[in-house]
Amino acid sequence: MTDYFDDYSPYMEIDVMKQVDGYPMTRRNHECVHLFYCPYCQNEEVRFIKE
Repeated sequence: MTDYFDDYSPYMEIDVMKQVDGYPMTRRNHECVHLFYCPYCQNEEVRFIKE
């Protein structure tokens, strides 16, 4: 999800981005935040995936 913050976000270190992703436990829990989108119902859902 942090890849969408700005043009340079996809090239930043993941641990740095976890400090500003808005979810305080992602770094400690070794999780990545993923955004899922359904084109049929246009629903967005955030899910936490273990590294």
